[in-house]
Amino acid sequence: MTRRLLISLCAFSLLAPAHGMGKRQDKNRLTFHLQGDQTDGPKMVFPLPMGNQKGFFRKSPLTFTKEIVAYKPFFAEDGTAGATFAFSQGANTRVAALTTQNQGKWIVAMLNGRPVDFLRIEEPVRDGRLVIWRGIKEEEILAFDYVIPHIGEDRKEWKARLKAHAAAKKAAEKAAKERQKERNRRN
Repeated sequence: MTRRLLISLCAFSLLAPAHGMGKRQDKNRLTFHLQGDQTDGPKMVFPLPMGNQKGFFRKSPLTFTKEIVAYKPFFAEDGTAGATFAFSQGANTRVAALTTQNQGKWIVAMLNGRPVDFLRIEEPVRDGRLVIWRGIKEEEILAFDYVIPHIGEDRKEWKARLKAHAAAKKAAEKAAKERQKERNRRN
């Protein structure tokens, strides 16, 4: 009995590090995927509904979250948020080349595994910026605030903004605790 327990514990201890591999998951995982063809096969593309038709997009993303160097959030007309994302030089070159070659096709923005917005490629993107016009939740924007500076914001301003966020969050938590204490005293 103890031998089985010992073997089970050893096996578990060997498998546990492989599960996380020491990497922390991104708070927001943003990827952009270029339109593909159904004939590319299920290993290369995935289907998404686009209005009354089905579109197929490449599983291999055009860009990754780690390639975003800055962003600028804004509020959309539907009450959600949108944002302009600026990419690193390497991603900028790749985006410019692929948007030049694939004019007339679509790009889907995927945030945390869900499709957020579809972008039609009308002309090459040479400035290294892609815009998601709608569909980002407020908490996702706040998560981006902690890992990516705003466009035009230097590192010092970004750190000051993060400090202000933390102070406001702490003050809100303190106020909520005080209100709860007051409610408990009344009861």
